[in-house]
Amino acid sequence: MSVSASHASSPPASKRGSAWAPLRDWQFRGLWLANIVSNIGTTMNDTAAIWTMTSISASPLLVALMQTMTGLPLFLLALPAGALADLVDRRKLILLAQAGALLTAAGMTYLAFAGKLSAPLLLLATFQLGVASAFTMPAWQALIPDLVGRSQLSAALALGSVGFNTARSLGPVAGGLLVAAAGPGPVFALNTLSFGAVILAAWRVSPPSPPKSTEQERMMGAMVAALRYARHAAPMQAVLLRGAVHVFAAVAPVALLPILIHRRGWSGSDYGLLMSCYGLGAIVVALFLLPKLRARLSFDMVVTSAGLSSALAACLLAAVTDRYSMGAALALAGAGWMSALNTFSVAAQSAFPNWVRARSSAIYLVAVQGAFALGALAWGRILSDWGATVALLGAAAWLLISITLQRRWPISHVDKLDLSPSNDWPEHTLTTTPGPEDGPVLITIEYQLFQEDEPAFREAMRALRKIRLRDGAFRCSLFVDLDNPRVFRETFIVGSWAEHLRQHQRATVEDRRIEDAVVALHRGDEPPRVRHLLMVEL
Repeated sequence: MSVSASHASSPPASKRGSAWAPLRDWQFRGLWLANIVSNIGTTMNDTAAIWTMTSISASPLLVALMQTMTGLPLFLLALPAGALADLVDRRKLILLAQAGALLTAAGMTYLAFAGKLSAPLLLLATFQLGVASAFTMPAWQALIPDLVGRSQLSAALALGSVGFNTARSLGPVAGGLLVAAAGPGPVFALNTLSFGAVILAAWRVSPPSPPKSTEQERMMGAMVAALRYARHAAPMQAVLLRGAVHVFAAVAPVALLPILIHRRGWSGSDYGLLMSCYGLGAIVVALFLLPKLRARLSFDMVVTSAGLSSALAACLLAAVTDRYSMGAALALAGAGWMSALNTFSVAAQSAFPNWVRARSSAIYLVAVQGAFALGALAWGRILSDWGATVALLGAAAWLLISITLQRRWPISHVDKLDLSPSNDWPEHTLTTTPGPEDGPVLITIEYQLFQEDEPAFREAMRALRKIRLRDGAFRCSLFVDLDNPRVFRETFIVGSWAEHLRQHQRATVEDRRIEDAVVALHRGDEPPRVRHLLMVEL
C-alpha cells in the first residue's frame, strides 16, 4: 500500500519508431502479410456471400442480417475470448480459431459447388466465421505489444489499419468480378486458403511470454475484473460510448449498399467496385491525411471531422443515382470511417493499462461490433419500411447529433494518461501471511487532517475511491472519528488476499498522482497508518 507523499519521477516515454519500423521484426512482418492475405480472402468472401444472399432472397432484412451475423459473435463472445487471451497462450488460441474458420470456409465451398447453399446455411456459416473472428481479434490485439513492444505499438496499429483497408480495397473488386464470372464457390475456396496463410504464419511465431500475476486469475474472475474496470474507469467509458454511438450510424452506407445496388439492377462487379472506392478512401486518409490531422488536432476534433464527413457522405448517397457519384460518396464515407475508428482505437489503447489490455480491448470490440450489428439491422429495417432516403438521412442526422457528445464525454485527454505500472506499493510486512484464497480482506488507512483541508480531502477521496473499486475492491468507504473529527479512516474490502496482491500490481503512475493528492493533505507526524484485517468465520 502506497502512502508516501513523494515518489521518484516517471521515466520518459520511449522514443517512437518510424511508421514502418515494426516490419523489421520478421515475426510481425509475417503475421502482417498473412493478415492482409486473410483480409483479402475475407472481404472477397463477404462480397460473394452478400451477393449470393441477394440472389437467394430479395428480402432487405435478410441482406442486412448478413452484416449482423458478422458482428454479433464478437458482441457475444469477445469478453470471454479476451479473458481467455489473458490466461492462455495467445498464439495457440489464434491457431485454434483460424483452424475453425478454415473448416467453415471449406464447408461453404463444398455447399456452393454442390448447389446446396441456402439462406439459413449462409447465415449460419457467416455466424461461424464471426465466432472465429471473435476469438482471434482480442488475442491478436494483445499479441501485437508482445511482438513489437510499447515504443512501436502505435506504428504497428497503423500498419494493421493500412493492411486491412488495402485488403478492403482489393477484396471487393476481386470478389465481385470472380463471383460474376464463376459464382461464389471459387471465392469461398480462396478464402479457405487465406486462413491457411494465417495458420502458417502464426505457427512460426514465438512471442515472449507476458509477465503473469503471482496468483493467476480464473476465467470468471478475469471477466468480472474487466467489467469492474470498465464500470469505474471514466476514460474508458467515454471511448466506449462515443465509439458505439458513432459506429451505429456510420455503418449505414456499407450496410445498405448491396440493397441499393440490387434494387437498381446492377451487377456484383458494381458492388465490388463501389466497395473498393470505400476502401480506397480509407487508405488515402490513413497514409496521407490522418497523420497530419493527428499532429494538429485533438482526438475530439478528428472525430468531429470524421462525423461531418460521414454525415455528408450519407446525404450524398441518398441524393445521387449514378455509379461515379456513388463511388465518390463512398470514398468520403470510407475516409470518415477510417478517421473515426482509427482515432477511437488509439484512444482505447491509451485508456487501457497492460494488466487488463486484452479484456478491455474485448469490451471495446463488443461495443463497436455490437453497434455495427445493431446499426446494420436498424438501418436495413428502416430502409425496408420507409425507403433508402429516409434511412440514409436518418443516419446522417444521428452522426451530427453524436458530435455533440464530446462536450459531456471528451476523449482527447486519454492520450496524456500514463497507465504504466507505478510499482510503488511496498511489500507487506505482516506477522501472519494469509493464503491466496483467504478472505475477504479489509484494508484500512488512517489520515489526520486540518479542518480547512476537509473539502479538498473529500474531493480527492472520491477519485481514489473509483481506483479502489476499479482495481479489485467491492466496497470502499470513508469514516470520520466521532471522538476526534480530524481523523478520517478509509476502508475498502477485497474478496481474497490474492485479489489484494493483484491490486499492488495494477497500480499505475496515473493512480499514484491521485494517491499523492490524498496523502499530501495528511497532517500527522507519521505516514498514514495502514492495517490489513482478515475476516474470520463465526
